[in-house]
Amino acid sequence: MTRQAFLLSIAAVLALPACQSAGSKPAAGPDMPPYRGSAAFERMKSLVGKWSAESPMMGKMNTEFRLIAGDSVIEERFAEGTPMEMLSTYHDVDGKLTMTHYCMLRNQPRMKVVKSTADSLTFDLAPTPGLNPAKDKHMHGATYTFIDANHFKLDGVSWENGRSTPCGPPVIFTRK
Repeated sequence: MTRQAFLLSIAAVLALPACQSAGSKPAAGPDMPPYRGSAAFERMKSLVGKWSAESPMMGKMNTEFRLIAGDSVIEERFAEGTPMEMLSTYHDVDGKLTMTHYCMLRNQPRMKVVKSTADSLTFDLAPTPGLNPAKDKHMHGATYTFIDANHFKLDGVSWENGRSTPCGPPVIFTRK
């Protein structure tokens, strides 16, 4: 590397932090207004924070919802740091809330909202590359019921060999 190229690369690296805020969330500017998603996205956004629950099948469970990507994506980390750790992302596609679930079963089912009420959102499987719902065990759907600001119920739907299979009873999460 020539001396001039080396100095330019050092200058670029030193200038990079000036483009970022020091640990604070960047404010939306005139070219980046605050993100406003579909009604279902905005409802799901109310879950941002840390949650815990007790399940007869899985014991103590923790999950955390965060906003990422300019507040246009909700990231859920379930059982972080354990062998059961999973990640789900929620975002709008053409004005409809969708989910991609990165499962401990080593697949990534995609789902979309198929029913929305004042207190619940129901997701069901959408076409997912590499997943054969007639054969592969996978998460097929979920219903989130919003009980109040500090409680929600999760009722998951699992499939195996093209049929619904027990996923365990619904679980009520409490905000930490």
